[in-house]
Amino acid sequence: MLEKNIYVVAKVFDRQGCIAYRCKTVNEARCLPGVLEAIRAEGVQIVILDSPDIYAEYAPYTYVEGMKDFIDRVSLLNREAA
Repeated sequence: MLEKNIYVVAKVFDRQGCIAYRCKTVNEARCLPGVLEAIRAEGVQIVILDSPDIYAEYAPYTYVEGMKDFIDRVSLLNREAA
């Protein structure tokens, strides 16, 4: 388990809202951003946040529970941004 919250957030530039995933392990927090960066399309932003509530520019947040589901949802954002 993580000692602090780490969220990975994905959004399409210039669109309101994003999807967010709270990393459950240190390994997820280390590896997931790189995986997403490798598959992301131009126009999709990937950011790491420790407290999403203070970053209003990404709101509203849609939280995704599973890592695989989050990666699948980022793939859908890729198509929307293209």
